Order: sequence, then C-alpha cells, then structure tokens
Amino acid sequence: MIFANCALDSTISKANEPAESAELNPPNWPASVHIIDSTKSDKEIQNELDGLQEQPTIITSDMTSNQDLIGTKQFVPTEHFSSERKAIFFEPREEPYKVDVQVGYYVQVAGLGASAKDVKFADNGAEKKKGPYCPAYFNTKLKGLTTLDTFWRSAENYSNLTKDGQLWAVSQAAPIRRIHTVNDLNLNDKGAQSSGGHLANVQVDGALVFGSQQQFCSRSVTVGDSGAINLGAWSNVFVDTVAPEGCLKAPAAWNGAPFGENLSLETRANNWRAADWSTGSVDKDGASTTVNVPKTTVEKCFVAMETVADDSKKYFLHVPQPRIRSGDSPSPLGADLSGTTDDRRPFENVYVALADAGDDIDYDVARKINIALRQGKDIVLSPGIYHLQESINIVKKDQVLLGIGMATLAAPPNGEPCIRVATGTEGVRIGGIMFAASKINKGLFFSPKTTAFIEFGKEGVADAGNPSNPGVLSDIFCRVGGDLDREVSTDVMVRIHQGNVIGDNLWLWRADHVELAADESPNFPDMNLDYHQVVMGECPGKTGLEVNGDNVVIHGLAVEHTQEDQVVWNGNDGQVYFYQCELPYDVDQNFGAKNFVGFRVNGENHQLGGAGVYSNFRDYNVLVKTGIVHPKAFDSKVVINPFIVHLNNGGRIMTVVSDGSTYGGGPVYDADHMICKYNPKAEDEKMHESEKEEMEENTMVRQTSWGWISEKLASPFRGSRPTSPTGVASQ
Repeated sequence: MIFANCALDSTISKANEPAESAELNPPNWPASVHIIDSTKSDKEIQNELDGLQEQPTIITSDMTSNQDLIGTKQFVPTEHFSSERKAIFFEPREEPYKVDVQVGYYVQVAGLGASAKDVKFADNGAEKKKGPYCPAYFNTKLKGLTTLDTFWRSAENYSNLTKDGQLWAVSQAAPIRRIHTVNDLNLNDKGAQSSGGHLANVQVDGALVFGSQQQFCSRSVTVGDSGAINLGAWSNVFVDTVAPEGCLKAPAAWNGAPFGENLSLETRANNWRAADWSTGSVDKDGASTTVNVPKTTVEKCFVAMETVADDSKKYFLHVPQPRIRSGDSPSPLGADLSGTTDDRRPFENVYVALADAGDDIDYDVARKINIALRQGKDIVLSPGIYHLQESINIVKKDQVLLGIGMATLAAPPNGEPCIRVATGTEGVRIGGIMFAASKINKGLFFSPKTTAFIEFGKEGVADAGNPSNPGVLSDIFCRVGGDLDREVSTDVMVRIHQGNVIGDNLWLWRADHVELAADESPNFPDMNLDYHQVVMGECPGKTGLEVNGDNVVIHGLAVEHTQEDQVVWNGNDGQVYFYQCELPYDVDQNFGAKNFVGFRVNGENHQLGGAGVYSNFRDYNVLVKTGIVHPKAFDSKVVINPFIVHLNNGGRIMTVVSDGSTYGGGPVYDADHMICKYNPKAEDEKMHESEKEEMEENTMVRQTSWGWISEKLASPFRGSRPTSPTGVASQ
C-alpha cells in the first residue's frame, strides 16, 4: 500500500491477527538471558560467570612504562562495538552471592528481587569479592587506564555488602540503579579520567566518591548519617538527594557545606586545588547544583521473580508509581528500594520479544510487537539487535516497553521512527533501550519530513499529557554511527511533543568514532589506535533532542556531536537538571557562522541546572559565539551553574550563555585546565566577527583544496570509508 507508513497502526488487518492469549510464565528466555540459579554453589556460579565476562589482558612492558600496571591483568575495550547483548539476572536468595561479576559492554546485571535487599553480594570470609563491578580499562594510545569510553552497560536492583564497597568507574550510558551499598560507592578507579554518568534510586551508607568524574547526575540518592559526598571535577548535580548536614566535601577534603545549597564556583573559590592530569587527578573543583524537591520522580520499570505456593518460579513486571511532591514545605525523598508500592504485572500479560527467529534475523518482529501492544500487553525486549521494518506503535495508556540486556532497536530503513507514542496516550513507560541509526532509503513521496528514533506524541497536535500519570523515558541511549556503515543517519534522535513527560538518563550520541574495518588503519593515530574518527560527511545527524511539549522534565541529559543545535527546547515550563554536551569534532566554520549551540531554549519559564558544553574542534578552527541560548540566560536562579570547557585542538566557544543579544556569563575551562570568569567586552564582538570571517575563508580553502569534497570524490576508492584530510588536525 502506498500510504502504509502514514498510519499510526500497523497495516496488518486486525481480522487476521492471532486471538489474544496468555503468555508463558516463566517465559522461554533466549540464550542471551542468563538466569543465575540460586541453588547453585558460589563456585559453580563463578565458573558460569567467568564464561560470560570479558577476558582481561596481561599488561606488558611494551604496552606501558607504568610499573604499577606491568604484569597486572586489565580489561581492554575489544567489545566496544560488539553485536552481542546479555542480561545476567540473579535469583533472590537469603544467602549473599560471593562472586565477582565484571559488567562489560552491552551487559545488564540485575537482581530479580522485588526489593533491592532480596539479592545480596558479599565477601567470602577473608577473601574479598566485588559483586557486580566496572573497572577502568587499559587504553593502548594512552598506555594507561581510562574510563572515558566505558559505555553501554548497567547494574541494578541488589545490595552490596562487600568491605571495599561498590566500584562503578563508568561514563555515559552506564547507569547504576536501585542498589544499596553498605560501604562506599566509588565512581572512579585509580584516578583514571572519567567523563560523567548517572545514578538513581541508590542508598550509600559510606562515602559517595566521584573522584575524577567531570560531571555526574545523582537522582533520588540517600547518603547515610555517617556518610559523605566527595565531589568530582567540574560539576555535580543532586536531585531529590537525602544527605547529612555538612556532608559535601571537595576532593582535597575541606570543612564541608550544608547539603541542599547550590555551590557556585565563587562559593568554592578557596577550595580549589592544582591539577595533575599525568596522574589522573582532577582539576579545580567545579560547582554543585542541588534540586531538593523535584515535582515528580518516577523509577524505571524492572523484572522480578517470585517463588509461589507450588514452588514454581513466576515473573512479574514491576511498574513503580510516580512520587509526586505536595504541600508547602516538602522534603526530598531519596531512595525507594522496597518495591511495596509498585504495580506488579504478571508475565502472562507481558510479551517477551526476540530479536532473532532461530538462526536468522526476525524482520517481522515489529509487527509481532504491535499485535501484542494492541492486545493491551506490555513488552519486554530481550537482549539482541532488532532490525525494524516498521515503527513500534504504542496506542494504549500505561503500557510499558522495557529493554533488558541493552536491547537495541535499529531504525526502519524507510525513515519511520523506531517508536511512536500515540497522541493522548498517558502514562507510557519506555526504558532500557538502545537505538541505532540505519541507512535511510528516502523516497520521493510519503517519507517523513524529519527522521527520528522516538516520536513521543504527534508533531503539531496539542497534547498536555497528565501530570499525575506522566510519560517516562528511562535509560534511553541513541547513537548515530558506531559500526562499519558510515552512511547511517537521522535528523533528530528524540522528539517529545506530549506534555508532562519525564526523562531520566538520556544519552543521545552522534558518533565521534566508529569501528575499524579488518584491514583499516586508524585515520587519527595520534588520537586513538582502536577506532576510526568520524569526519565530515559521515554519520550525519542534526539534533539530539527536540522538545515541543510543555512541562517536560529531564533529570540527566547528555547530547553529543550533532551537526546543528544539540538541543532545541520549544515547550514552556521545561526543566533540565544536569546537561552534558560535547560539540562535534568534524565541523567547519559554517557551524559557528550559523550560530549553532549546545542548548537552545525558545520556550518560556525554562530552568536549566548544571549544564556544561565542551569544544574539541579537531579539523577546523571553529569559533562558536556561545554555548547556551536561553531567554533568562543571566538569571542565576533560572540558569544555574552553567560552564564551558575547551578540551583540545583549535577554535573555541567564545561565551558561556546568551539571551540572544547579550553574551557572557559563567566559568570557562581552557585547554590548560585553568578556570576564569568570562566578562565580555565590546571589542570581543568585533574580534569574533573578524575571526569568523578569517575562519570562513580558511574553511573554503580547505574544502575546495582537500577537505570534504575531495573526501567524497576519493571515497569510492576507499570502500566508502573516507579518512580525514592530511594535516588538517595540526593546522
């Protein structure tokens, strides 16, 4: 049918759909789901886990001169772009599990209890154990440890009783949720550089240690009465966090400050310390932003298992209810690990989707999912890569679409979204899903005007949503590029048209690096030996997030490397607490000349807290006028603790914020990692215009002599894998 992609419902005749029937409980899990049997011994379980985990490498003297690393076993990122997906689920039991569980790429480790206390990990007497953990990885170029690319993994729903506490040294798309650690929670490993991440619904009885993390979002966290918060490098954001008075501490340890205050750079000026990046220590202390009482928080859905009266094992989908604050002086609520108020939905009404049909890819999987959704069932996406040929359409209120084991939806090749949420469909929960761009075969007619992975609501149709029953996006990880196909694309990754939607941990990433072909050499060996660095013309994507609905709130948002505005926020009464952005490496001065920015607000009454925008213009000396455009840019109670960072290479972001006519504000971290307060002057505008004209001329020379045009002409001779212009990075 010529209009097949214009309808919201699947084109399959409902008369031909199979009759509604109960699903199996327990389900027939695929081989990508590993259920750890509670009756097995810890030795048996450890042997099983060893076969599921990444294998460490012995570091030799020809790999590094660091004597502390030589002879040790370290993990290396060989699975960075793996196609494998895994979920490792531990059954509840009274006795703690005494095992080590390295959580690698595309792995979710979780307890199957209704409460976080139902699955526990502990030491084996005097023998120390880690439980689930993520360490730093060894980087061949750096010849040392880093956590800058420990992405795409998660740990959830258990208690850690080990003496050394919880180690979770990660960056983006690697959340830790619904856990209780009776000792410390360490978010860095041996000072290795870390770029930032997200923890939610967590109780820490010891110290919460951010260490070398550049930015981090902590949402609904409870720190025990004897605990402490040791802040990270540039910015920490705390939402709905319960902590003892005076527990905030800088890495160098000072007297602390009352928790619940927004600490600006000026407030902490006397507590800065010198940086030593060679040893992995962090720079001078950044600000901390505290949102004591958000309007509403909603926890991510999760899978639980119970042993029922006949000793059989039954599975339930837990749907936590919104926690809405009310009253004149509400207090932060912190972690909720009990599960007692959750909506428990038996798996008889949960359709478990499979990415494969036997040994083959199931290209019919979206149709099967849509049938189950129309029958009113919830969906659990088992681990795998789903090659969609049509959109998944959510048309009933309160439905859940939950991915486990980093389940990945590859976008339909016709440009339709992976997921559509129908207008007027309140309370929809989407979580735990990766999204991958495909090569779009756009036709002349009936193709979508704007391609996207998620369309939440319908463009141009008013939909206020329901503040008492909000839509929720939890752990949404989008990427444009990564594997060998460098012609994949999308226009916008996530579009939210419905009002009263809550986002909780979104990483929307246009790739800056992708997988190397078997016979391919890295195009920027001075940067990285393991990947191909994306150059102009590859993996195109315009914008990460577009918000048109009102009263949309996001706790934890990161958008990186898109080729136009990273975020466009048109809705009114929006809130974003924690924002991390890195502008694209591969653009030319047209990016600056068109005034593209890291975050653009067009709506009214918007609050933005703890936002950082970074630059690393690798190929051209790009000048960007400002990092953030906001109508109330200079109101410190509206735009709280914004900053910019010049990471490396040429060009720069000239100012932190702008209201559209005035530029300035906020702190600037320069390439030498020193910080200054930017106070714009009239001559700065003239300097920007003159430098912009000069850069535009240089860009035209580069493009016509060797840049993007020559790359495209040469690409057929390199198997459509262009390398970067020779010498551009050093110009």
